[in-house]
Order: sequence, then C-alpha cells, then structure tokens
Amino acid sequence: MRCEYPNCGAQEDLLFYCRYCRGSFCQKHRDPEAHRCPAVRVQAQQPYAATSTPSNEEVVRQMAQSAMKMAQQAMGQQQRQQDPYAYADEETRKKLIEQRLKKSKGLLSFGSELVDILIGFTLIVLVFGFSRLIFFNDWWGFLISAILITTAFLPHEMAHKVVAQRRGQYARYILWTRGIIYTLFTLIFRIGLIVPGFVAIVPLSRQMDKKDLGMVALAGPAINAVIGAISLVIGLLTDASFGIIPFIGLFATPNIFIQVAQFNALIALFNCLPVWQLDGAKILKWDWKVFAIVVVINVAIVIPSFILNPGFF
Repeated sequence: MRCEYPNCGAQEDLLFYCRYCRGSFCQKHRDPEAHRCPAVRVQAQQPYAATSTPSNEEVVRQMAQSAMKMAQQAMGQQQRQQDPYAYADEETRKKLIEQRLKKSKGLLSFGSELVDILIGFTLIVLVFGFSRLIFFNDWWGFLISAILITTAFLPHEMAHKVVAQRRGQYARYILWTRGIIYTLFTLIFRIGLIVPGFVAIVPLSRQMDKKDLGMVALAGPAINAVIGAISLVIGLLTDASFGIIPFIGLFATPNIFIQVAQFNALIALFNCLPVWQLDGAKILKWDWKVFAIVVVINVAIVIPSFILNPGFF
C-alpha cells in the first residue's frame, strides 16, 4: 500500500488511517499536521506575557486570532456535518477502510475475505504440489502439500488477524497483485517468493507503536511453533520405528505429523528473517529477546524433525 501524501508514495505494509480526511498515510505523514489535513486547522495561540501588560497592538492581534479561530471552528463543524464518516461508528469505519483497501493501488480482492484467502491458499498449494502432480502424477504428494499448507498458512495468517483485532485494529487478509506475480513466477521457475497476499492492518481505535506491530508479527511464527511442537511430540509417539503407538499405512512413512512439524517450523523461520517486511524485522525492532526465543524454539523443532525424516516428502 502506498502513502497518499503528494510526492511521497512510500510503499508500506501498514498505513495509518486519518479519521478526519479518511486518507491513508505512512508513519512520517500520519499526523494531521504532517499531511496538511484539509479537515483540521490548528492555529497556535500566543499567550499574553505574564510579566507585562499587553499593548494595544497585542490586544487587537489576539482578538483577530480568536475571531479567526472561531470562524475556522465553525467551518470545521460544518465540514464534519457534511462528512458522514467524521464521527461514524466503528462498523461504518470498518466498511470504509475495506473499500479503501480494495481500491488501493497494488492490492486486489475478488470479493469477500474468505474468497481472497481461498485464492491465496490455492496458489500456495499449487507452488508446493503442482510439479508432483503434473510431472510424477503423484496425487498423494499433492494431497500432503495441501495438508501442510492448511496447518501452516491458514493459522499463520489468521493469528496475525486475531491479535491485531484484539489490540483494537482493523485487520483483513487481502491479495497483493505483485505478490501473485511473484508466486506464479515461483510456480513456473521453482524459485522466487510465495506471497500471494497478506493481512492488512489499519489503526482503527488508536495508532500502533513498536510493541503493537511486534506482537502482531509475533503471532504468526508463534502459532507455527505451537503447531510444530505438538506435531513433533505426536510424531515421536507414532513413529513407525520406536513410537509407543506406531502408525501403519500411508501416513506411517514418512510420518505425517513429523512433516507438519517440519513445514511449520520452516515457515516460521522464513518469516523470522529480519529483512524487508517480514515478521522478523518487526519483532526484532520491538524486542530482540522475544525474537531470539521464537527463533530458538523453531530451530529446536526443525533439527529433530529432519533427523527423523531427512527427505521431507
């Protein structure tokens, strides 16, 4: 998403919503004064000096400033009355933000959020399972790919959304045009990025600080770590070689739970890279100790899972 301030156009994954002019701006231009908000006019008043009697000129100047401020306040009230969103309820503001997201340059929506999630999910499944299905006619490998994506991709994105909403913000998964191109490029050439969309977060009740951004970013890798750890334990218990309740049949070799642990930990570690707009960069800015803990936990899941199943698939 791009900042709407003229001659800025900064590309950000999070923009700040102005409740007065209904614009979306980067952190540098998020304040009404910074983006010269047409709906707000702030005039600084110069107080009388406490140690001296004001001159006639100062009295006249003060009266003129007061009259100007009263006129501007009256104009502001009239403008707010004309603007149905100035004091709109939360649901109305959410609808307005969603409309802006759908119309934002670079973003894409095919309807509801559920439709966008299903499209993003399908593209990721194709990236991981397309070659196995087309070149090897491996339907089982394609099904395993779908299972792995379901346990890693959906919880990861929904965790971002839930935590953002709990912190009083608007959150919605939406497709990203450039990300879809990257994903299709990866599907064809087997190298690139897999980012068909992301959870867009727009401040609704208050502006977000580093802690807010860090906690929202942490939610994704953290839920992957939880799913990976639980799957690893179940995988150890059901391992065909030494498990207490060994699996038999299709899910036995390789153990499906070990594969789920591997995939979730790898997804978490990739997103923890402290670069670009990945989760790791936001977590690291917030608290390096939390960043270190989540990385160590996912590494501790990856190592034994790959020892048990070196081939992954």
